[in-house]
Amino acid sequence: MSRSIFFDAAATLVLSAACIYAQRPFASSSSTTVTNATGTISQVNYGPGGNIDGFLVGTNILLVFPGNVTGGVSSLGAAGNSVTYSGTAMTSSSGFETVRVTSFTNTTTKATYTAPTSTSASYGPTQGSIKQLNYGPGGGVDGFLFEASGSSTPVLVVFGPQRGSSTLASALTAGATASVTGNSRTNSNSGLTVVRASSLTINGQTFVLNGGGFGPGFRGAGRGGPGGGF
Repeated sequence: MSRSIFFDAAATLVLSAACIYAQRPFASSSSTTVTNATGTISQVNYGPGGNIDGFLVGTNILLVFPGNVTGGVSSLGAAGNSVTYSGTAMTSSSGFETVRVTSFTNTTTKATYTAPTSTSASYGPTQGSIKQLNYGPGGGVDGFLFEASGSSTPVLVVFGPQRGSSTLASALTAGATASVTGNSRTNSNSGLTVVRASSLTINGQTFVLNGGGFGPGFRGAGRGGPGGGF
């Protein structure tokens, strides 16, 4: 290979890498807190499935909504509506701003949204029984509804993949007596308490589980992807 061809090839690789980096949505981005900002919706924004999942305010501010929105994001606004919003904004090197909304008020239609909030607290050991099993997308058990003794309000107990734990898999049956220890959070929208289990005692046998906290990567039951659970 001649030196000319070599340098031409090297230059092409460098240029390609630069173009790929420039296309990253938050290349050289910075994060700021936005409080009670105002603007006008210029258009709705669509997700991959064709549903409205956000709004463009002006020409370069995209509002996105975490969690489930009752009635869907489309119920919150339309082009031409005036809005007030708060949240965390990520601004790219191009100046485009994406705001993860925590609160939103449509001052035209009076529709409002507040992002679900919850705090983690220790849970258990609490005695009770398994009411029903919960399944992940791959068909594996990734949790169960648990009813504590003396309570009629069930909680959702979840755990990450426990590879090779066939004994625990066989012990998880509806109606089994159980003791649960872990960390809990209550969903402010549904009111359901979710317990990320660190250990379980089922019919007298104790199992120490992987995890037990609500780390950044934890998404809850049914979200582990194919092959989650057992």
